Amino acid sequence: MGKIVNILLVGEGNFSFSASLSKSLQENHLIIATSFETEERIVQQPFSSANVDQLRSNGALVYFEVDATRLADYGFLSHRLYDRIVFNFPHCGRKAGVKKNRELLCKFFHSCAEVLTQKGEVHVALCKGQGGTPADQPMREWHNSWQVVAMAAKSGFILSAVSPFNSDQYRDYQSTGYRSQEKTFHLSGSLNHVFTRSLPLENITALPLINILTDSFECVQENMQYSNNAKHREFPGLDSHHPVTLLYEALIRHFQITYPLNALEDTFPFICKSWDLPCVLQHPPSGMNVFCIANDDNILPETSGDTRKKQTSSFHHMTANDLHSPNNIQALNCLRPSLIYFIKDIMERSDVTPGALTAISGPVFRKCLISPRMMPVYHELLLLLCCPSDRLTDQLQMQMETLDHAVMAIMKLVFSGMTQPGIEELNMTKPPLHMSCLHFHELSSVSYGINMSYNDCDMEIGTIKIVSPGDLSNDLSFNIITSLNLDLMVMCLLDIEDWRMLWTTDERFLQQFNQQQLKRFQNFCLYPPYYSHDISFWVEDGSELDELEFHTIVWRLSKGNIVSIKLLERYEDGKMGRTSLCYRMTYQSCDRALSYESALEMQLELRYELQRCLHITLR
Repeated sequence: MGKIVNILLVGEGNFSFSASLSKSLQENHLIIATSFETEERIVQQPFSSANVDQLRSNGALVYFEVDATRLADYGFLSHRLYDRIVFNFPHCGRKAGVKKNRELLCKFFHSCAEVLTQKGEVHVALCKGQGGTPADQPMREWHNSWQVVAMAAKSGFILSAVSPFNSDQYRDYQSTGYRSQEKTFHLSGSLNHVFTRSLPLENITALPLINILTDSFECVQENMQYSNNAKHREFPGLDSHHPVTLLYEALIRHFQITYPLNALEDTFPFICKSWDLPCVLQHPPSGMNVFCIANDDNILPETSGDTRKKQTSSFHHMTANDLHSPNNIQALNCLRPSLIYFIKDIMERSDVTPGALTAISGPVFRKCLISPRMMPVYHELLLLLCCPSDRLTDQLQMQMETLDHAVMAIMKLVFSGMTQPGIEELNMTKPPLHMSCLHFHELSSVSYGINMSYNDCDMEIGTIKIVSPGDLSNDLSFNIITSLNLDLMVMCLLDIEDWRMLWTTDERFLQQFNQQQLKRFQNFCLYPPYYSHDISFWVEDGSELDELEFHTIVWRLSKGNIVSIKLLERYEDGKMGRTSLCYRMTYQSCDRALSYESALEMQLELRYELQRCLHITLR
């Protein structure tokens, strides 16, 4: 018979829905149907007595005078946990406005959290437009909706599915209770919302590791040992069915068709000495910024107390000019910005013979502005080719063609395994990608950018470069270097809109790829709520705000639960010699329940931290 599936229905009117549901379920389902009204009042409605009798004859339990916002208070309900809780068309009654109905939803979700199984579902059916999500067509203005996703987030629930409420599926169902009368609701355009539990609102995996590795000068040696221990790296890609791993393996298989290939394991430390950086590429890219750890008092700003400690612990960034400054080079450690910086060690490990390809992949770090498509850590795939100088042009063309064919083959597999959503599925999926999405563009006479088309925009997923003799070594060395951002490629191929999803620990992400097959990603957290907060401050002493430092502090304080920062206003006070800036912070999680209260708490903490770490005065 199997495990009993407990289904709790609350707010039943005439019990026609639960009676109809009981006819279609198998024996291993137990229905517990409840109503807020008294039994005396319910039986006065047409067909109610017959529905209750039918439920009981089918083995269901029926209870009256049950408040859906206090489910744990009833001993006859709280002695078991429920796999599904259903509330069809909740309403406070009569002409209650949106505010009271939001409060009803908020209390209901809080009540569900106490009696729902860990993997249970909460089903809430709402009339057209009430939910306030893009699935409602037309969509109401946010302030005029019930904000069902935001109300659920307060109790740790995310919206995992939404579909039309199919009343035809329950033939005997007759909605009742419109404005506390025996009238039916307007079911046309109504939607059923399915909520599930979210993971606790914590840092995404990538950010705490960056914080650990850049913690302070005193911890550098300890962190270097930590970063050398592969067992503690905790990065995706180690799992055999993470899409980053699957993409890496697929690319390697395709390149092995064309080249003799040596795939190396990444055992290099996350922390490296900054003076090793310029010896690899004599002219680092302009604007390159890396996570650095200061360990020399001479290069730190003149500060005092805890503020100084905070500045040593975090987040200096280094540009191309800084790389050539002897003082900085001798004073800084940094998180590795590319595997290219270990190329001399790679040459020692690899059999460098003409025509052979060496591949190595691992996480690398860079400071960047906050964006769903810009990531402070990603998995780099480095392809290193050694070939005779007179065949450089031919080999460069061959490598481009091999990569293009590999991506095309992977895309075909992705689309062949994709299931087309039915008309009734309103998950707002994007149209399929164009098949010819990979192209190369010239950056200089010896380097090319590699772009992929994604939803009508180009994303640079890598570079390919011809290295002149002597750039890397005076001996025989690699002369064609290809660097690929595997995380960004996965996003383009599988239609993942936010890089943070690749770092989620929610099992519903990895389960989609447990057959070790790349396929289009199905979002399990739909229409996550977002909250905007503004912050204004003066930048003192005529100095300029360090945008990267600003964004990095916001990353840390928001625990990754922020999607954008937008400059709203800039005002120059000529008399005082200072600048006023106003920014709008948009808080949003891609996989977890973020409430307004949590976002506000982060914003208040951020105000304090920014003033402590930067030369600003809050307005």
